[in-house]
Amino acid sequence: MSGESKQMSKSLEQKVDYLFERSSILDCIARYARAVDRHDTDLLRSAYHPDGVDVHGHAVNDMSKFAEWANALHDATFVRHLHCLTTHNCEIDGNTAHAETYVLFGLLKREGQEVWLGGGRYIDRLEKREGSWRIALRKTTIEWMMSAPDAPARTKYFLDQGYATGVQGKDDISYQRPLQL
Repeated sequence: MSGESKQMSKSLEQKVDYLFERSSILDCIARYARAVDRHDTDLLRSAYHPDGVDVHGHAVNDMSKFAEWANALHDATFVRHLHCLTTHNCEIDGNTAHAETYVLFGLLKREGQEVWLGGGRYIDRLEKREGSWRIALRKTTIEWMMSAPDAPARTKYFLDQGYATGVQGKDDISYQRPLQL
């Protein structure tokens, strides 16, 4: 192989490695969002290192408390919620990465027939340990929030469409393997 071919091969290998690491980091952050929405404590813990810390405003939790705290926080006021990841920026430096991931969220209130909608960011320091990227420290921002009536979802027209509704826990259809008709 010529010197130029070796250089191109090395460059391609570096790009593939970078894309793999970046994809693994985004998978970790997506795992968190799914775990929070499904109240899957094992999955939620798997997004963080055991000594990881999560900061949600004044609430600072280590992993011995975080999953239970997050589930209780959501259960106290909301019947369902979705956290949707959007823009993702990531800087990888060896086995440490710094990521900023935008999140849009909808929280269906338990009482009052309204939805809280909001946007924020997850500011993460992730570390790769034993071949696995996980969150070492997360600070969550809330940039905006608003409320809206959930009346359209309760109309006869919508209800007659027969859409499945998500549930917390492993009874949700997303856990069905294989997915069946």
